[in-house]
Amino acid sequence: MSANFFDNPGLFRTAVEELPVGVVIVDREKRIRFWNRGAEHIIGHLAHDVVGRMFTDHIAEACDQNGQSLYGENYAVTATLRDGQPHQINAFYLHKQGHRVAVKVHSQAIMKHGDLVEAALVLFEEALHSRESSDASRFGFLDAVTGVPAHRLTRAFLGEAMANMEESRRGFGLVRIRVLGLDEFRSKHGPQSIAPFLRATANTLRQSLEPATFLGRWGEDEFIAVLPSANPVATAGAAESVWGLVTHSEVRWWGDRFPVQAVVMHTVAQPGDKLEKLLNGLEPPHAAAAGRAIGIAQGGAQAGSLQG
Repeated sequence: MSANFFDNPGLFRTAVEELPVGVVIVDREKRIRFWNRGAEHIIGHLAHDVVGRMFTDHIAEACDQNGQSLYGENYAVTATLRDGQPHQINAFYLHKQGHRVAVKVHSQAIMKHGDLVEAALVLFEEALHSRESSDASRFGFLDAVTGVPAHRLTRAFLGEAMANMEESRRGFGLVRIRVLGLDEFRSKHGPQSIAPFLRATANTLRQSLEPATFLGRWGEDEFIAVLPSANPVATAGAAESVWGLVTHSEVRWWGDRFPVQAVVMHTVAQPGDKLEKLLNGLEPPHAAAAGRAIGIAQGGAQAGSLQG
């Protein structure tokens, strides 16, 4: 490689722009000074929309797996600007399209005169492992709106899971997600207006569920997730995480921001259970039901719901 390459800042900038990870530079005042194409791809915001703005200015709101905000003194970027040390966290960023994206965040100080923190170099890397394409290849058909297996195919997978459970005597977790308020929104804004809510929910679910989890469309406003683990604590934890992230997603419609509202039900299937009984036990309660969390005893399993 010629020496001219190393003497040309423009070529270096081009190389950084093309890296398959997000590269962001935040100055001491927490203002964004650089935002490469990798960051554009991962977060959805274009560089010309964010450069010069505050990093915490609702550009890419970060939260943990339960939807709790990560901004503050202990946030990786803030901590690096304060102590000059590298920091790393796993976070869920709000994509410009409204869904949550799982991201590994690495922050490293850029020093001036060897001892003064001038800025933070932040690397974004998508944390989602590639979800196996078996969903599509097994059935050869995906829902056109959300990109997940359609209802008929989801029911076929559930039937297969029930049969395998009886043979192996090993249960599995079951989570049912219903998006709330779509009928009202559609009546006000037209039949096509609910598609962004369904897409945002499906994309957030893809990011928040483990790769081995099957995710499919169940009803017009519902999704089903089949977890490989029969551990009730793990199933409840997955439902809590799903609920927190889905309800911290949003849809932008003609300039307005609408939060996604959902109710999440969960249970564990055990040998001897019947599919219809399990699904009936996961019928989401009426939206007017009181309380954020409702526990429902069902058969030998424990079912529960989260709504908001």
